[in-house]
Amino acid sequence: MGWGVAGATSAASLQLAPTSITLHAGQQADGLWLTNSGSAPMQVQARVYRWTQREGRDELQPTDDLLVSPPMRGLAAGEKQLLRVVRAVPPPAGSEVGYRVIVDELPSFDPAKTGTQFVLRYSVPIFLTPNDGRDKPPAPRLQARLSANAQGEAVLEVSNSGEGHAQIADLALAGSGAPQALQDGLLGYVLPGQTMRWPLGKALREVEGSPLLARINGEPAQRPLPLAAAPR
Repeated sequence: MGWGVAGATSAASLQLAPTSITLHAGQQADGLWLTNSGSAPMQVQARVYRWTQREGRDELQPTDDLLVSPPMRGLAAGEKQLLRVVRAVPPPAGSEVGYRVIVDELPSFDPAKTGTQFVLRYSVPIFLTPNDGRDKPPAPRLQARLSANAQGEAVLEVSNSGEGHAQIADLALAGSGAPQALQDGLLGYVLPGQTMRWPLGKALREVEGSPLLARINGEPAQRPLPLAAAPR
């Protein structure tokens, strides 16, 4: 699902699958299934953005590298329709390239409804793999480091020197017993050649000295994050 989904109080409810897409070098298009599981019709809008990361932050820029068809459509109650995602540029060279498809349920203009209407937004990662003849998709190569912010709270910094993205989830501290959860579910992504930072909500002294575990790219089990020594 990506960057989370806003809550909805309207009768309509938008569902989307899958939660990410990888377009391989020989693949021109794929699709997202949109489902209206509510009891009222809805309007849906889709837009495409180039997804990069800079100074530990995600950045989105409108792009025509990918096309969505149709970019706007109506969904009747209970209806399921395919949103096509079409590659309009050659496969990238070297490293994987990231995009985001933003799918919004548009607010209904019903004069009978009063108050603020909240709608759903999905942010779906789309990855284009390079055309280099490899059988396997490009892989991340991660290096993590712990530091403290001005308040003494631990900050996790993860750098990716590989050619593929890393989706990091279920962060935990390893110990003699069961792992101690630091972040259940999705922590975030690190794109190729980038570094991201996340506050952990704990004092640095509480997490230093213990190996970090995380689930990478949906793997069935957590694995250690390679941890560099913090500068002194």
